[in-house]
Amino acid sequence: MASKAQPSPPPPATVQLHALSAGHFSLPEEQFVYPSSGARSTVPSLCFLVQHTNPATGIITRIVFDLGLRRDVERYSEPIRRHVATRQPMTTTPDVVTSLQAGGLTPREVDYVVYSHVHWDHVGEPRDFPGSKFIVGHGALDLLQGTSSKLRGGHSFFEADLLDLSRTTELIDPSDTQPKTGPQIKFSSLGGETVNVAGPWKPLPEFDLPAVLDIFQDGSVYIVDAPGHLPGHINLLAQAPGDGGSRWVYLAGDTCHDRRIMRKEKEIGEWFDKTGQVCCIHADRAKAEETIERVRGLEERGVEVIFAHDVEWESDVGNRGRFFGALSSVHVVETNDFLSVFILPIVLKSQLKEDFIARLGAPALHSGWASLLSIDPEFFAASVSLAAVPRQKSHLSRKHQSLIALAVDSAATHLYTPGIRAHVTSALKEGATLPEILEVIELSSTLGIHACNIGVPLLVEVLKEEGKYTDEITKPFDDRQEQLKEEFTEKRGYWHTFWEDFLRLDPEFFGAYLEFSSVPWVKHVNGDKKGALEPKMKELVYCAFDCASTHLYVPGLKLHMKNALGYGATPQEIIEVLEIATLLSLHTAHVAAPIIAELTAAPSTSS
Repeated sequence: MASKAQPSPPPPATVQLHALSAGHFSLPEEQFVYPSSGARSTVPSLCFLVQHTNPATGIITRIVFDLGLRRDVERYSEPIRRHVATRQPMTTTPDVVTSLQAGGLTPREVDYVVYSHVHWDHVGEPRDFPGSKFIVGHGALDLLQGTSSKLRGGHSFFEADLLDLSRTTELIDPSDTQPKTGPQIKFSSLGGETVNVAGPWKPLPEFDLPAVLDIFQDGSVYIVDAPGHLPGHINLLAQAPGDGGSRWVYLAGDTCHDRRIMRKEKEIGEWFDKTGQVCCIHADRAKAEETIERVRGLEERGVEVIFAHDVEWESDVGNRGRFFGALSSVHVVETNDFLSVFILPIVLKSQLKEDFIARLGAPALHSGWASLLSIDPEFFAASVSLAAVPRQKSHLSRKHQSLIALAVDSAATHLYTPGIRAHVTSALKEGATLPEILEVIELSSTLGIHACNIGVPLLVEVLKEEGKYTDEITKPFDDRQEQLKEEFTEKRGYWHTFWEDFLRLDPEFFGAYLEFSSVPWVKHVNGDKKGALEPKMKELVYCAFDCASTHLYVPGLKLHMKNALGYGATPQEIIEVLEIATLLSLHTAHVAAPIIAELTAAPSTSS
């Protein structure tokens, strides 16, 4: 008798998971990692939309995990506003409401808001969600009533009136092995689906997680106890559709603020407050390290881990299509010569534009960027990620970054007008003065002397090979030439052997160049006869146009790197100059995109 075929096991329960952009702000590295370079990083405030469909009823239950930054920072309490001032630059657009709207949802369609914890940069604006129920971890409600004596630092202020308690449930204590008996707290979604968040907490052995809550009782989404960062800190573990099956994603909140800690390249940072007390971004560092180790184990098992301020995850262009509102768009460009069809996954253009402004600033959005966004959003997004790296690290101030970029774009070998306009605008916005901006132009205007720096030594080499003009190329300096050499060294702060032959063969032009190139070093600005920019910055400007791909003047670059180090520049600052100069290559697309857009906008009318 033939055996009956065994039924296939049902597929695992999954949820739709989307990222939501909810602002960007700046973090001082020394408060988060050790050792620190002293840099500031611009990071996202990531939130997430979880959508669960009941297979029997078709009811969709929607959860938003965290609400990010409050779009109007003036609505924070006064102590939090003081702290927010230390996290500038900041942008609160798009906020979580705008990000939901990008995908066609309103806050009234959200059943639950689950807070990873109640720090200011995660709570957003609860009043935007008048029909939603709020879920917080154990201890969060007590925390909202005031600053705990155990918590130190400007980040440890909370708002007692943040939540409507009639719509808020605090989870039971995960460490309570004998919770109070009684009916479990159950919520119904807007569509009527019953959701259980009352416990009891149970271990999830396959992931080595000691305490989880199975929200939908089907293994699709777990609330995970994640102690250490703040009382009530919780994470989500969700199973989402994947290639040929499903994949696990772990939303880690503020378990970790920098992936270098996860990779064991850095340790958790600490700092001293105004009273001399040691502060840490984590309320319980020891428990935080245990949680980080547990999450590291998840990643080693193949679980995708995403942190709330995960700038590396956000910068990965492959993740752009995972934001809510992403779509597959077909662009058809038709002319009398050809038909081209481009199919590519992109984020809504409005969201990409908002992301650009958040990461690079509004002044940078010139016509070249706008045209590139219009015709090639995927390359636009990748270009923004590349351009944002120096701003995220910020070894140089935003003002100095703008001035370095101005030096690259205004150099005689490039002369990129849209960039000049954008960088002058940005520099002024960041506090640069007119003398500082003019000094960058003056310094960059010396580039042409490299014709002599390269040409004169080659001429001397040729004359030696030909055996001609021996007396002229070997004669000692006269008094006037010695004076010029001393004056150059005094005004410019250095002397290099490649000036020797130039001074010997053409002291008149050398003297004129000395006067021309010394202006930024000796002009009167604010009562001082040494120019507007500090010597280190002057040398970095020289490095910027010497290293640019349109020039690549190696002798000058090496010389000015040495000079910059002598004036106190760090290797990281010099590398940041090289990164900014590298962005010159983006101008290929910035110049070409408007032309392509124009020529492919309509069929050609030429005969």
